Amino acid sequence: MGEWRAKTKLYYGWWIVGALFILLFNTGGMGFYVFPVFIESFQKEFGWTLTQISLSAGIWAIVFGFSGPVIGFMIARFGARKIILTAAVVAGLANLLFASVTSLWMLYVAAMISGFVVAGTTLIPAQTLITNWFNKYRGRAMGLAMTGIGFGGFCLPPFNEYFIRTFGWREAWLFASFVLFVLLVPLIYFFIRSSPEKFGMLPDGASVTGSKNGSTDPEKSRPKTGLSPKRALRTIDFWLLAGVFLLILTASSALSFHFVPFATLEVGFTNQQGSFFLGLTIGFSIIGRLVYGWLADRYNLVPLMVTILLFMACGPAVLWIIFIYSGFSDVNYLWLFAVPYGISIGSNAILFPVLISRCFGELHFSKILGLLMSGFAIGIIIGIPMSGKIFDVTGSYEIVLKMSFFILLLAIILILFVRPDRYQGEFETL
Repeated sequence: MGEWRAKTKLYYGWWIVGALFILLFNTGGMGFYVFPVFIESFQKEFGWTLTQISLSAGIWAIVFGFSGPVIGFMIARFGARKIILTAAVVAGLANLLFASVTSLWMLYVAAMISGFVVAGTTLIPAQTLITNWFNKYRGRAMGLAMTGIGFGGFCLPPFNEYFIRTFGWREAWLFASFVLFVLLVPLIYFFIRSSPEKFGMLPDGASVTGSKNGSTDPEKSRPKTGLSPKRALRTIDFWLLAGVFLLILTASSALSFHFVPFATLEVGFTNQQGSFFLGLTIGFSIIGRLVYGWLADRYNLVPLMVTILLFMACGPAVLWIIFIYSGFSDVNYLWLFAVPYGISIGSNAILFPVLISRCFGELHFSKILGLLMSGFAIGIIIGIPMSGKIFDVTGSYEIVLKMSFFILLLAIILILFVRPDRYQGEFETL
């Protein structure tokens, strides 16, 4: 690392951001957005119902969400690099298992393993790394790194849909495994580092003994501070954020997972059209990540969260009003869903971790974030299987869309009570 610093003036944290972008493009894009593209293949080959397939997503969510505290504490103990590297290797093996599926129980086991390894390669470790390496520019760095998920979500669903049509769904999983072993594992090994302090640096590129020009900068050289996990659990802001996160995940998981089935089964579009607009929606999340990453470094986070929740609520409202209530069937109307909803899911992925760091500090960030990520599991357990069951019983997603809209309105109410500076006077120092 010392030799690297001698050869380049670019702060190494930005190389971390670049490596995370590539990692999240694959693990985030595949883990969060691609599975719905395989639903039609599973139904055709095995005759499974949407409820049975949705249950695998529920299992994935249980493991992903409840792995959060475990991943958070493991990162605090061993460092993010070791956790990401191990999880990436196991992720390659999980993709091989998906390619070998011949029965429901195999699908469920593969989903279980995938939930853990996606947790170990995406949100908690990536957001912890950004929090470790950046302070003043945390929002921008978070936005740039997390655009990897957006680009992955934009490119990988249509790519996999084409790959499945051309080569087969099993071959698509095999290719994903190949990419992990050949590209991502070496990338993690050679580029990812857990924190700047071990290499004579502090967040944003300051020297341990002073700033980049040799003078002391108290802001840049300040030690890590924050609440302990035990204290955070006793704060109102923790439970408000947990509630908001739970509500967001309940609605957004239902919308994202069932978007392609909604487009094909409810409205009558082709699987190719549904996959294209799913990718387009995630593509617009890139705009949300970049714009709100910049805004997060400058403005109050709570009003920003309110605006993105309003954008998110536009998603189910548009789908219900245009395609169910009004009965329109022009595929171009899906743009009215893709733009606001895509921007909202991208910006939420940036603002939420930054808001957590502002509320509880950096000292125990990975542990507290891991605890809050349990809401991910509960939200998806409610959102995805319940939505599949409602469709199987009623033959329509109308109830799902209405419920998602009102759930997001409730999240707006809760976020208004969060105060990021409420407990800063209690922060401990490392």
